[in-house]
Amino acid sequence: MKLWRVDSFFIITSVLLILCNTFSAFSQTKIQTSLSQNKLDSLAQYYDLSKKDSLSISERLQHVSSYLKGILLSQQDSLIYNGLMQKTWLLGRSRQYDSAIVYTHQLYDIAKQNQDTMYIVNALNKLGIYYKNNNQLTEAFNHYNKAFKILRIHKDTLRAGRILLSMSNIQTYLGDYSGSKTTAIDAVKYLERTSDLRSLSGLYHIISVANREQKNYAEAFKYNEQALTLGKDSMSAKTIGVKNILIFKNTKALILANQSYYKQAIAILEKLVTDPVVQQDKREYARVLDNLGYIQWLQNKDNRSSEKLLLSALEIRKETNDIGGLIASYIDLTKYYFIKDKTKALEYAEEAYQNAKKRHSLISILKVLGFIFELREATNEEAKEFKEIHNELEEANQSNREIYAVTRYENDKLTNENLILKAETARKERQQVIYLFSTLFIFLIGGVVFYLYRQRLRREKIREVYNAEARISKKLHDELANDVYQVMMQMQNDQNDPGVLDKLEEIYNTTRDISREHNSFKTGEEYATELNGMLSSYSTNGTKIIIKDIDDINWQAINPEKKIIVHRTLQELMVNMKKHSYAELVAITFKKTSKGIVITYADTGVGVAAEEIIYSNGLQNTENRIKTIGGSFIFDSEKGKGFKAKINFPN
Repeated sequence: MKLWRVDSFFIITSVLLILCNTFSAFSQTKIQTSLSQNKLDSLAQYYDLSKKDSLSISERLQHVSSYLKGILLSQQDSLIYNGLMQKTWLLGRSRQYDSAIVYTHQLYDIAKQNQDTMYIVNALNKLGIYYKNNNQLTEAFNHYNKAFKILRIHKDTLRAGRILLSMSNIQTYLGDYSGSKTTAIDAVKYLERTSDLRSLSGLYHIISVANREQKNYAEAFKYNEQALTLGKDSMSAKTIGVKNILIFKNTKALILANQSYYKQAIAILEKLVTDPVVQQDKREYARVLDNLGYIQWLQNKDNRSSEKLLLSALEIRKETNDIGGLIASYIDLTKYYFIKDKTKALEYAEEAYQNAKKRHSLISILKVLGFIFELREATNEEAKEFKEIHNELEEANQSNREIYAVTRYENDKLTNENLILKAETARKERQQVIYLFSTLFIFLIGGVVFYLYRQRLRREKIREVYNAEARISKKLHDELANDVYQVMMQMQNDQNDPGVLDKLEEIYNTTRDISREHNSFKTGEEYATELNGMLSSYSTNGTKIIIKDIDDINWQAINPEKKIIVHRTLQELMVNMKKHSYAELVAITFKKTSKGIVITYADTGVGVAAEEIIYSNGLQNTENRIKTIGGSFIFDSEKGKGFKAKINFPN
């Protein structure tokens, strides 16, 4: 017995090892398949065939199933996404909603595993659609809500608004008009600044219908008008859809009829019933016919055309198998025959009841059971069902309200947090602006102070130079010239040495010239006179000085520093002329312009070469002086052609 146990253990172990090796080999084969380009190309052909409109839905489903069977081994998520998206779409087209839901859940699981937000939202949106079409409205609402929460976080306002539109449609279908109105109003906030007029007009329509059902006709009419206004021009109407605009007009007629404005309502419906677009759409045509017949009957209970219109609408709806339309027709015929023929009324009520059950339209079932209670005597079973349906409907609406209530609370919380964040950001931005302007202001004030300080130093420097020159002039005149003169007086005693006397006289004259070059002058009202006198003093028998328009300048408006610079500059030019030019004629012209003062100097002397001007210390100093007052000093001279200079400086 022990040996059997050991052998058994050995056999089991061996089998497990073989299975592991087989699994390993399978895994390797899987990896090789994922790397085979030929296999991928072959699978791609199946995918392309699944998209061919010329093939039937069943054929296309076979091709996409073959594609998925192979592509799942490739482990390439993008290709798997494509296959699952296509298969779920085809299943939805063929109304195989249970299968569509299964494969969409598979898509969702893969997307969630990969944390792929786009495909997570796509899968949730698809689940909402398929659950809704499968009459699993609470499940549909829940999945739409999950998609909305993700889109809200990612601030995708367009898709978030569209998801809320789908959610409010479900609430309307369940008769939760208060909830649908709340959801739709929230959706408007997301879409009102977008270009999606189709969805926005749909939201206005839902709000209008909800208000109409709640007998709030003024608000119903207002939102109906807003929906119609969005499509008033041809381009907008094309965007929204002509059929949708006709639906809005049909709703407008119902709102008017609810307020007993039968004439206006009938006028709208009579116009719609002749519209080519309405006539081409049998479902919409039947809707308009039914509403027209019913409202004509409300206006006049003896109207003979009402019954014909109601029955015509019923036949069209039977022909098109429009279950929702049939329920509406049977209910309207129940009301029409309720007084005239209770037997017929009950027949139509029971037909409405059967179709409502077929569609699982809870709100319609409750409405029809209400008529049956009044028309039939034995209604115990119906009463029991009424209670069950009523409870189911209440539970569904309550569940939807609770689902969205939490989301709405989170949304409000997130909005408040965003507002707080925006306020904080705005405060920080204001602080940054204040800091920036404060810094700029400080730099500006600093720049102005620095500029004024430099100007002050410059003026002080000019004044110091001027004062120094005045002191030198006085010293040369009072000390050196007098000393030399005393020597001359002493030498007069020795009449035998005239050369000494001549030399001393030359020293004296030179000293007097230096004094004249650096003597002080007034910068006040007498400035023009002193400047004119200085220039004229260089006139001799061999040199004629012409001074033009010196009195045209408003010297009082020019600050003293500039006057000193001008005086010294012109004096330098006159000294150079006297020493080097040997000019017979000198012309100095003063002119006032919009930009400042222009002084032109010209002489007929021997002139000077350009290179000599560059290396002339006197003229370089003159140029530097002019630059200190923001001016310019321009030379123009050639050998044998005289000397010209132009001085510019701001006034």
